[in-house]
Amino acid sequence: MTDAFSTPGWFRELLGVSGVLAAEDEDDELPLTFRLAAMGTAFAAHDARLTPRQKQRVFGILEEVQVSGSEYDGTAVATGFFEALLNAWDEGFDLQGVWEYVGPESRAYCLAWNRFTGVETPAWMR
Repeated sequence: MTDAFSTPGWFRELLGVSGVLAAEDEDDELPLTFRLAAMGTAFAAHDARLTPRQKQRVFGILEEVQVSGSEYDGTAVATGFFEALLNAWDEGFDLQGVWEYVGPESRAYCLAWNRFTGVETPAWMR
């Protein structure tokens, strides 16, 4: 089981996808949710520097955690990475440009978050 201050193997794998994303993980003493939020923000900020394969890999790892990871890890991915990504979308990030890479469980969380926060969900997200 992962706790708030340990680094799970899948997170190390995520850091290995891109040096751009790994550079944003400056403090491995932070709880996993905060580290994932920083990565979600970095992903949105540096999206243009990531290849389609890298984007696919990032979202593939995150989807795998959502589907078969521990409850703690899945919650950290959802409330860390995806909430940061949705916040970046609110601030102008082109989420539609990467939506094709987002897996079904991750999409379901994003849609539920939109409902919870009262954000109108565009047709391309459904």
